[in-house]
Amino acid sequence: MGTLLGRALTLLPTNEAERLAEEVGHEYGLHLASEMAPGDAQRSLQSAVATVAETLTSHGFAARSESSNGQLRIVSEHCPFGQAAIDHPVLCAIDRGLVRGMLAGLHGDTAPQLAESLAMGHSACTTLV
Repeated sequence: MGTLLGRALTLLPTNEAERLAEEVGHEYGLHLASEMAPGDAQRSLQSAVATVAETLTSHGFAARSESSNGQLRIVSEHCPFGQAAIDHPVLCAIDRGLVRGMLAGLHGDTAPQLAESLAMGHSACTTLV
């Protein structure tokens, strides 16, 4: 399925495909956050990042949260899209949106940045928060 989705997204101009994929991920991330904490007060950023990592793991990402020198990050050592994400890196935008959406729902607006990815040849996907 990831291959089909990746192929469909390659039919669009790159910027539009990334925007669309990230938007879909963001919407789903907000939905997941609302299911996790309906009506709860927002969490600290550190707590939200840990919860996002746990949720990503439950969706096949094998993720963990880390903190070093005041920088929070989410490290995912497995991608549920598998080879499709390497063949179609635009799929990484879904992950970016998913993380951004969950963080927005659990903590508030943030600007997570993908620093490394399996699709770029790294050993894991690392998102800086």
